[in-house]
Amino acid sequence: MRRRLVMMTSGLALLLTMPAAAQAVTGTIDKQCYGHIPTKGSEPITVALTGGTPGAPFLVAATVPGKGTGSAGSASGTFDAAGNGTAQITDVSPPSGTIGPTKGQPIAISAQDFGAGGVDTPIAQTLVTNVSLSVASRPTSARRARQVSVSGTPFAGQKMYGFVVKGTSRHVLSRFSLGTANVCGFVSSKHVVAPEPFRDGKFRLYVNAGPKLDKPHAVWSTFSINRRYL
Repeated sequence: MRRRLVMMTSGLALLLTMPAAAQAVTGTIDKQCYGHIPTKGSEPITVALTGGTPGAPFLVAATVPGKGTGSAGSASGTFDAAGNGTAQITDVSPPSGTIGPTKGQPIAISAQDFGAGGVDTPIAQTLVTNVSLSVASRPTSARRARQVSVSGTPFAGQKMYGFVVKGTSRHVLSRFSLGTANVCGFVSSKHVVAPEPFRDGKFRLYVNAGPKLDKPHAVWSTFSINRRYL
């Protein structure tokens, strides 16, 4: 589209044509936080673009703050006749490289429209976390509280509970509340994990949303109690 600008000079009307300003591509992502399962992959970041050059190729990139464009992954595609496009960036993990629970680590999403010069245009900021559970190894005494942390997008905004069972049994020996998880499903608090009455043996700690044990939707960790640490 071109605009016409009429200028009056010495009583004469001059008709000038000026190029319209290029429309920058815009876009959205589908979540506030994305979950990564260590060694298994992650939820794809779906990026929906509008305002692109019809029929032109594009690139969407996930970038770790302070590092090069696409340092956390990228995906390409082609705009349709209306200038719209969608792409998914896969296997994005927390930038720190941790496989443990995190509050959510930031990633920047941007897009390049190669029909409009390929300028890298910011789209959104999002977070990446692990679906993970950790239990501190200290203190050594089974009778003392230790830090229990969990994260994972399936738990976002929900009240989280821990359940201790003997081996693979469904009989709950003890239960405790961790609190309400943030947008990345992260919550952390201190608890005495060993069940009472204190005794040695092999146990499992399951953590899931809600006050009832839900093994299919829980993360879990095994632990042993030695009589010498009771």
